[in-house]
Amino acid sequence: MSLLEIIPSKNRIQDSLQLSEEYQAAFEYNDFFLPEVLDNPALVDELINFYLRLNRNRSNDTLHGVFLDITVHSDDPQIREISSRRIHQSMDIACALGVRGVIFHTNYIANFHNTAYCSNWLQRNVSFFTALAEEYPGQQIYMENMFDLTPELFLSFGRAVEHCPNIHLCLDVAHAFLSNTAIADWMKASAPYVKHLHLNDNDGISDLHAPVGSVSIDWTLFDSVIRSCGIMPSVLIETASVEKQRISLEFMKANHIFPFS
Repeated sequence: MSLLEIIPSKNRIQDSLQLSEEYQAAFEYNDFFLPEVLDNPALVDELINFYLRLNRNRSNDTLHGVFLDITVHSDDPQIREISSRRIHQSMDIACALGVRGVIFHTNYIANFHNTAYCSNWLQRNVSFFTALAEEYPGQQIYMENMFDLTPELFLSFGRAVEHCPNIHLCLDVAHAFLSNTAIADWMKASAPYVKHLHLNDNDGISDLHAPVGSVSIDWTLFDSVIRSCGIMPSVLIETASVEKQRISLEFMKANHIFPFS
């Protein structure tokens, strides 16, 4: 499995393919999570067929699943129903593309410190995603920290699904940098359950999706901690443009940042 991934740019696909080949990077597709796309079956089919026609190995690729307003833990059954429908759309698209897995978000209200709310989030998400994993045994499912202020619920989910071979955590390092908890603490605590990483940079205030090494995150510390954890997750360079992806990869390679040796 490739340890590196980039987001392909459909409008500059030859540039994305060249960068992918240069760094032996897989793709993580970001074309399929917007409601206006999902509500247009012809467009979904067009996008799927576009990527299928590239005739490249997609078995290492991943798909960013739906996340806007997705709330499987809602007390409103109609919201749970449409959230489930959208998530199943993501899983079906992943199967059509032949990718290895799909990333979803924790999507809870991070500063709502209500015990019942947190307990409900955990119970309903564990129940929903374990059932989904059984429904799609050929797909890996990754739960990504969104704007969680602390790692507690994220870790509780990881522990609760540890028995499930195709559910894992995706640690978004930039999101963790925006939280109330140090990146090193996020990484050390979640390491046993993390199989995928999202990397980009920010200023500690806004989720900028800037190139790795261009703003405020201490990437030397990141590298030291992840190597001490002894894990080998796949790594998405989560910046939209080919130029920002190349800047990130060149910085990581020059400074021997994981997964570069």
